[in-house]
Amino acid sequence: MDSTIEFAVHTGDRCTAMELAGAALRSAGHRVDATPGAIVAESGNRLLTVLLGALVHPSREYRRYELVVSTFGGRSTLTLRHAAPGTAVAGGSIGAARRRAGWHHVTGLVEGALRAAGVLVAPSR
Repeated sequence: MDSTIEFAVHTGDRCTAMELAGAALRSAGHRVDATPGAIVAESGNRLLTVLLGALVHPSREYRRYELVVSTFGGRSTLTLRHAAPGTAVAGGSIGAARRRAGWHHVTGLVEGALRAAGVLVAPSR
C-alpha cells in the first residue's frame, strides 16, 4: 500500500502550499499542528483503535499524517506520509481497507486544494 506521496510546488509558493494543505486536512476533521516546514495531522481515537480494531466506527479510527516541505533548487517538494502504520494491523483486512480508503481521501483533498490554488508544478519529463 502506498504510504507516501510527493507534490512539487514552486519554491515561492511553499508556505502557501503548506497553509492550503493544512486547511484541507482541517476541513476533513483532522487536528492540525504546524511547525516550520512540517504539519502533523491526526484524527480519531488511538486507544479505541488499538483496543477495538475494526469494531471502531470509521469516523473514530485513529489516523496520523505528516506533511514535510523540502527545497532543492527552484522547486519545493511537499511529502505527505501516513505516519500511523499500526492502525491497519489493529483492524486486520477491514482496518487495512479503511486505512487505504482514508489515505486516498486525504491525498485527494490535499491535491485538490493545491491544484485549485495553482501552486502545483508540472512533473519534469
